[in-house]
Amino acid sequence: MDNVLFIIDMQEIYAGRGRNKDKYSYDTDRLIDNINLKLAEYKPEEVFYFKSIAKGLGGLLGAMPKAGTHEAKFVERLKIVGKNIYERSKPDVLSISDVADFIGSRNIKQIELAGVDVNSSISLTAVTATNDLNVNVLYNTNCMVFTAPEKAEKMREKLRRNRVTLL
Repeated sequence: MDNVLFIIDMQEIYAGRGRNKDKYSYDTDRLIDNINLKLAEYKPEEVFYFKSIAKGLGGLLGAMPKAGTHEAKFVERLKIVGKNIYERSKPDVLSISDVADFIGSRNIKQIELAGVDVNSSISLTAVTATNDLNVNVLYNTNCMVFTAPEKAEKMREKLRRNRVTLL
């Protein structure tokens, strides 16, 4: 296994039909379709899913969903192909020590990122992977949306400076 796919924050609160469409106004049908197509390129053990789950005040402020709620579930149409499912309360998915250890111990060469970039979670993960783990990162714009589109170009430039490949 040289390459893995990280699917980040594809939850009801961010990409579901009942989401706040004023706040999250992107085309989720296209996003889900593109991610499901991308899944066909990977074996189940090469796919990792990540959910944002509130701890402490995050749940009170509504910034992230609470564990066990409808908002915390993966969107209905997203295909779940494996058992690599992780919950986190920090933006960078590589802050999960089991995941970072797995990437290092298996000599993963490349991580492809897909999903919803909430609070720069995908971008922070990309920078950590390239700078701290020395892993190539593919930032697939067909399988990604920003919750803050006004910051998208600035974030893409930061990613380019950090050796992330934008597709």
